[in-house]
Amino acid sequence: MRFLQLVSSAEAESTLLALGQPLPEELVPLAESVGRILSRRIVCPEDIPGFHRSVKDGYAVRSVDTLGAGEQKPKLLKLTGRILMGQNASGMLEEKTTKYIPTGGVMPIGADAVVMQESTELAGDMVLIKGPVSPGADVLRADEDFAKGEVVLEAGTKLTAQATGVLAAFGIDPVPVVRRARVGILSTGNELVAPAATRSPGQIRDANSMLLISFMREAGAVPVFYGIIPDDASSLLPVLKTAASECDLVVVSGGSSKDERDVTAGVVAELGVIHVHGVSIAPGKPTIIGSIGTTPVLGLPGHPAATYMITSVFAGPLLRRMSGEIFSQQVISAPLSMSFPSEKGREDLVRVRILSDGRAEPILGKSGLLNTLVRSDGYIRVPAGLDGCEAGEVVEVYLW
Repeated sequence: MRFLQLVSSAEAESTLLALGQPLPEELVPLAESVGRILSRRIVCPEDIPGFHRSVKDGYAVRSVDTLGAGEQKPKLLKLTGRILMGQNASGMLEEKTTKYIPTGGVMPIGADAVVMQESTELAGDMVLIKGPVSPGADVLRADEDFAKGEVVLEAGTKLTAQATGVLAAFGIDPVPVVRRARVGILSTGNELVAPAATRSPGQIRDANSMLLISFMREAGAVPVFYGIIPDDASSLLPVLKTAASECDLVVVSGGSSKDERDVTAGVVAELGVIHVHGVSIAPGKPTIIGSIGTTPVLGLPGHPAATYMITSVFAGPLLRRMSGEIFSQQVISAPLSMSFPSEKGREDLVRVRILSDGRAEPILGKSGLLNTLVRSDGYIRVPAGLDGCEAGEVVEVYLW
C-alpha cells in the first residue's frame, strides 16, 4: 500500500464527517446527566415558579395602600396573619390590611407588592409602612422565571450544572441524552512499552495512547484501549477487526507512514475501505481515513504532537457531529510576536502560546516533540498558499 494522493484538510475533514453515524438516545438519571449532550429540545412544561411569590422577607400589600407613605408620616395597615412557607393558603388581602410573608412565600390574592421588613415597624396588630412601593415590587411573577411552552434548552446542548438545576425545576428525571461514543484506541509500534514500564535503549513509553484516551474523555466519549500492537499486519488485523465491531470510531496511533511499510493502511484496506491516505497538512501528512463496515477509522502518525493535533482537528469535529453537540470552539485574535516560515502547498498547524501582552508566540519544533503541546495555549492554521507569517500580523488562535 503506497502513499496515495494528498487531499486538502478541508476535503479530509468533510470525508471523515460523512462517515459519522448519529448516536442513539438513552435516558440517564438527572444526577448523572452533567456533561452529557441533550438528545431532545427541552420545553418548559409549566409556568415556573408557578405562583406569585415574595423575593424578600416583609409584608404583602396592595401597593395603592402605600401611596404617600414616609418616615414622618407612615401608612398604617392592619396585620391580619402570617403566610407560611410551602403552603398555598395565603387567602385574600383586603383593603388597608397586610400579611407577613417570608422569602418564597405565596402572595395572597389582591396583593401586588411586598414591603421589606426594614421599611416597616410593628405596633401591636398594626404595621407602619415608612415608604411607598410600586406594583410588582419584590414579587416574582408566576411565569417570570420560565413561561409554559418556552424553549429553554436545544437538542445538542452540553449539560452544565446550571442546566441540570433547570431540568430539576421542570421535573425532568431521567434525562434524554445522546449515548456516549465508544472510541477504540490502538497503539502500534515494536518500540513501544507501557508508561509504567522500565524502558531499554531504543524503546519509548507509549504517550500517544494516553493522549488519545484523555482526549476522548474530555470530548465526552468512552475510550476503549485495545493495547499496544506489534507493527505487523498479522497482529493488527484481528484487533482492529474486533475494535471496529465493538466501537463507534477507531483511532490507530502509529503504523501510518508514506511508504510500503504503512501497516495500518494495508490492514484497513483488507478489512474495509481507504477513503483518504495523505493530507496536505503539517503535522500529520500520513493521516489515514477509512471505514470498516459502518465504523470510521482514523489512522494517525506516531509522533505525539502530530497525533494530538490531527485528533483535535479531525476526531473532535467527528465526535461532535455524531452526538449532535452544539459547539463553538473558543477562537481569539492576537498579533504574532515573531515571523516564521511555512511550506507552501500544505496547511500548517502551528502551536502558539499567548503572552502576557496578548501576543501569540509560535512554538516551533519537530512533530515528535511533546513540549510544543504542554507549552502552548492553542494553535493557528496557516493556509496552504502562504509561505509564512510576519511579526505583528493578526491571526486567529484556536484555543485548546
